[in-house]
Amino acid sequence: MGRNYVDHAREMKARVPKDPVFFGKTVNTLVTDGNPIIYPKILYDSQEYNQVDHEVELAFIISQKCKNIQIEHAHEYIEGYTIFLDITARKMQISDRNINLPWYRSKNFDTFGPIGPRIVPFSEIEDPHNLNIKLQINREVRQQSNTKYMIFKIPEILSYLSKFVTLFTGDIVASGTPSGVGPIQPGDLIEASIEKIGKIAHKVILEEGD
Repeated sequence: MGRNYVDHAREMKARVPKDPVFFGKTVNTLVTDGNPIIYPKILYDSQEYNQVDHEVELAFIISQKCKNIQIEHAHEYIEGYTIFLDITARKMQISDRNINLPWYRSKNFDTFGPIGPRIVPFSEIEDPHNLNIKLQINREVRQQSNTKYMIFKIPEILSYLSKFVTLFTGDIVASGTPSGVGPIQPGDLIEASIEKIGKIAHKVILEEGD
């Protein structure tokens, strides 16, 4: 989900949405706790596109195939919760958006979707809308908020998405990021945590090759 915290929408100089904003990330982006985030050389060597940003998010996992779900029944289709990092090639995203191109490519480089460290069952988190969320770069806090500040809550997100697409068992829905997003560099250590779920840690490395 995009722009699901007012403070993040404002820091991106974007409108606060009236309806949930969603986009897709592909399976090649996924990387589990402890594995590196690869900073693509095509971005690192480019003056035009050399900015990659971090975005920490609470994600929920779909438990069974669903379509056109009513908000009051959303809980029946959630297996549990986890941490997700939406890594974004920011300058590329802005450039593509400004010339009316899709910003698919800026979101879907390999390893641009760290996830983990586990799926916490739905029954173990009484209120997913009151969890402290934090991201640190090299031990310095960059993002710190609480999921209570989401504009659209999880039942509304799931119901809205299911009106457009069929969701399947194991699908991952990330609920958006709070303010504080910013650039990462090769050599950085990213640590992201969400209350009652745990922490993931990833080293940023430069992609190998000429």
